Amino acid sequence: MRFKIVILGMLIVSSSFFSHAQRIKEGTIRGIVLDERNEPLVGSSVVVKGTEKGVLTDTNGAYSINNLSPGNYQIEASFIGFRKVVKTLTVKNGDPIKLDFVLPEQLSELGEVTIIGNAETVEIREKGFNVEAIETRQLKAQSIDINRVLDRSAGVRIRRSGGMGSDFIYSLDGMSGQSIRFFVDGIPMDYFGSSYSINNFPTSLVDRIDIYKGVVPIDLGSDALGGAINLVTNKDIVNFLEASYSYGSFNTHQATVQGQWTTPESGFTAKLSTFYNYSDNNYKVWGRGVTYANEETDFRPVTFTKENPATRFNDNFRTVNAKLDLGFTNKPWADQVFVGAVVSDLERGIQHGQTMAVVYGDVKYKEDFLMPFLTYRKDNLLTDGLNTDFFISLAMKEGITVDTSTFRYDWSGEIVNSNPNGGEINPNSRSEFTLEEDAYVGRWNTTYSLRDNHKLGMNFTYTNVERNGKDPFQPWFRIPLLEPQSLRTLFGGLSYESKLFNDRLNTSIFIKYYGYKASINEDVLIAIDGEQQTIARAIENDQSNWGGGFASSFKVTPQIRVKLSVEQATRMPSAEEALGDGITIQNAPNIKPEQSFNINAGLTLGKYYKGDHSFKAGITGFYRDTDDQLLFTVTDNQGNGQFQNISKTLGKGVEVDLKYGFKEFLEFTANATYLDIRNNQAFDETANQPNIVYKDRLRNTPYLMANAGFRFKFHHIIQKDARAFAYVQTGYVHEYFLGWPSLGTASLKNTIPSQLVHDLGFSYSFPRENLSLGFDISNITNQQVYDNFLLQKPGRAFFVKITYSITAN
Repeated sequence: MRFKIVILGMLIVSSSFFSHAQRIKEGTIRGIVLDERNEPLVGSSVVVKGTEKGVLTDTNGAYSINNLSPGNYQIEASFIGFRKVVKTLTVKNGDPIKLDFVLPEQLSELGEVTIIGNAETVEIREKGFNVEAIETRQLKAQSIDINRVLDRSAGVRIRRSGGMGSDFIYSLDGMSGQSIRFFVDGIPMDYFGSSYSINNFPTSLVDRIDIYKGVVPIDLGSDALGGAINLVTNKDIVNFLEASYSYGSFNTHQATVQGQWTTPESGFTAKLSTFYNYSDNNYKVWGRGVTYANEETDFRPVTFTKENPATRFNDNFRTVNAKLDLGFTNKPWADQVFVGAVVSDLERGIQHGQTMAVVYGDVKYKEDFLMPFLTYRKDNLLTDGLNTDFFISLAMKEGITVDTSTFRYDWSGEIVNSNPNGGEINPNSRSEFTLEEDAYVGRWNTTYSLRDNHKLGMNFTYTNVERNGKDPFQPWFRIPLLEPQSLRTLFGGLSYESKLFNDRLNTSIFIKYYGYKASINEDVLIAIDGEQQTIARAIENDQSNWGGGFASSFKVTPQIRVKLSVEQATRMPSAEEALGDGITIQNAPNIKPEQSFNINAGLTLGKYYKGDHSFKAGITGFYRDTDDQLLFTVTDNQGNGQFQNISKTLGKGVEVDLKYGFKEFLEFTANATYLDIRNNQAFDETANQPNIVYKDRLRNTPYLMANAGFRFKFHHIIQKDARAFAYVQTGYVHEYFLGWPSLGTASLKNTIPSQLVHDLGFSYSFPRENLSLGFDISNITNQQVYDNFLLQKPGRAFFVKITYSITAN
């Protein structure tokens, strides 16, 4: 019924579309900003006065402002330490205009310039979706991974199981796990291998991060039920080379190299981005579950303490990753067309399972990955306003889990026992399980712009994943995934966008189709040579669904904006949830898709300016009515488990975001998020009785989080034109229960304690910004911090980073 109401609303809103049949061509302004010595002013601001359109110049001082309707405009260029320059021009029907600026120096006006930010960022924030766009330009000099950057945002919580390369779970406004999808330039990251995941991706390679909470637009082409993270990389067609290196605690090394070379005459372009990450991850751990036993303790287990901690000894992580693109840019038949490949190699130790109760000393995981791909993009294809892009790839992954040791360890790192059968994860036998996965991905996205700021959009995404396994140490009937298992998904979306009332009302309505078909093996017992043995029997799981909704934003005044988005959404199980990993995650043949009815409503106030001070505030409320939510459940004392459906959950919450600025010198941010997510299944049909955890808060899920931080910018420090940046950041997570709150004796219930963590950092950019140095400290007070199943994360850590870049004029 709710879905019918949503569709009816979509039809009513879309009726205005049919009153428009022609399209007015929009104009573009391009140019460069120079100083009086004809040197480019990198990072200067170019703003269309009276609007929120504005950009920062690139490394050549160049800028481009698109989508300007015909009319008269005043364009203002400004830069710290220089006088503002304003020019008037007329944009005609679709004509591009070249407009250059030369700014005279005036040091006395420092601090009076307001940087509006990238126009694309402003446009994203104006949409009706609950979305936040984070510029990473200032953070590239820091040794901060993307997870730490996003963990500071309102409504975002990243839960990690350890240090570098460890498993992680995202939560966005009450939805978590695989409900959150990740993208690089709009391409799903699900099939890029373990190395190319968001927890390993260096901040240096990212220009902007878009965070969609709840409703997600169709152009991302995914069944993201709870939200999406899109990493946007450098799109400027300029020749450059940039390298960075970071070293820090736990013998951590991070190196990146990225570059681009293009010839304007032929349009031939080559792009390379590569990174190397390594860490021993040998940080200290103590407390419950971290025990040892020896002759001095009469072989009784003793818990390590903060004064006498244990050291992680089998948690090293290493990955090498490279992405190469070869093709052409700015050709009549293609804006960009590339063939390329992603290749990676990964190796890590496995210290424990889903809990810290069982220690592994020799278990290793190795992975090789190769993904050739083709990508194409063209604006104004065949006719003005028709933009299209597509991506196709084949991802081939081989992951090997080596579990062949006969030794047993405790948290002292000493051998305390042996097992002639071998195997630490599986004590009954040794194993060298190889998981082979082939994933075919195809994505096509197109938009068509119509008259008066109206646009149609279409997206089609198809994936086909096949997994099979082999193990030389196991009899054939015990090898997981011995018979190939497959998972196919199909996503289709249609959207209509409009900007009405002089761009004050921004609306998007959409419908989505979700198709899912899996062939999953179920273990059954049969008699073989008179003995009961286990074999695999294929079970077909074929499901489909429709969804839809709308997202709308209305500008009440230039500083006040309200947003509302509503969606009936579906998320299909991922390959890992449905097929398992062959080691610690069992397959789930009868798993069902998640479905959720989502509402987001928000109000943004500001920015307001009073002298040198600026203020901005926002508040967002959300509602999540979810059926068959997928959660990982531990099923044995070894930490193995399976993804299972929780029939019904109901989530509500609110987030508040505040920002204060003083000139260009200081920015203070604070945010808080409160979640109320509860089990909403009144009757347990499996047990045929009332559900004893009905109305309980969702287990192992934080519900109260807050962040606060200061950022400082300094200019002309030590040297003229040199810049410095500093930050202090604090994050808080309130205590929450590991299990269902109503079960068990109060004094014996497992909880994940409250956490208060402080970070700080400083960076210095030399004149012309070719060279920068960064220094960071995380977890300054060395707090014991946990996330999933009491898995302790690193304590205090120090990092230094150097970055050098060259840009060709």
